[in-house]
Amino acid sequence: EGIREVMSAIAHFPGTVDHILSEYTRVTTEGGRLSDVLSGYIDPDDGITPPAAEVPPPIDAKAAKADDDSEDDDAEASDDEEEAESGPDPVIAAQRFGAVADQMEITRKALKKHGRHNKAAVAELLALADLFMPIKLVPKQFEALVERVRSALDRLRQQERAIMQLCVRDARMPRADFLRQFPGNEVDESWSDALAKGKSKYAEAIGRVQPDIIRCQQKLTALETETGLTIAEIKDINRRMSIG
Repeated sequence: EGIREVMSAIAHFPGTVDHILSEYTRVTTEGGRLSDVLSGYIDPDDGITPPAAEVPPPIDAKAAKADDDSEDDDAEASDDEEEAESGPDPVIAAQRFGAVADQMEITRKALKKHGRHNKAAVAELLALADLFMPIKLVPKQFEALVERVRSALDRLRQQERAIMQLCVRDARMPRADFLRQFPGNEVDESWSDALAKGKSKYAEAIGRVQPDIIRCQQKLTALETETGLTIAEIKDINRRMSIG
């Protein structure tokens, strides 16, 4: 259940679903292996049985010794056969990824027409997540998506820390004041101006570091533009990932 929740959160981060669809297209058109992208599905009760590892029968030691020469001769062919049998079913994968691709296109149109916060767009994003989250990606693919999301949060946190240092360390703004006033104003460049024009003891000092504060906020604005998400949305997706 935890992996499903993480996948659902990841699906809401722009570019992640497109990346996996591209990886699927690559392996199916360029002679790759489906097992380079996914290992199965996380919803075995929906009528689609996930691939299961074969469990060999108990081995008789004497029989095994007698068959050693024969097994050595056939080892390469057996390995290839086992790999083909244990990999994801290409027909089921085509159905799964086809459904995700179709919903991705519907979602993209809804986002373009209505914006991310419209009820219709939210519903399509949820529908996309419902189709995407049962796919059990291989660790390499899964970790790449997680890193993409976490990288955005790391960049966000870096600028928030820089702004806090400017206010608390350099301008002597009480930490409690900063933690109370800054949330929700991450990209509001008028926030520091209001502080600088206020009557607090640190108002003048805030004025001196205001250009640096604004530069940090502009980097946060650039991050919002790049990801298509607000600061709050980036944090929420990461929070949901952590819970999962």
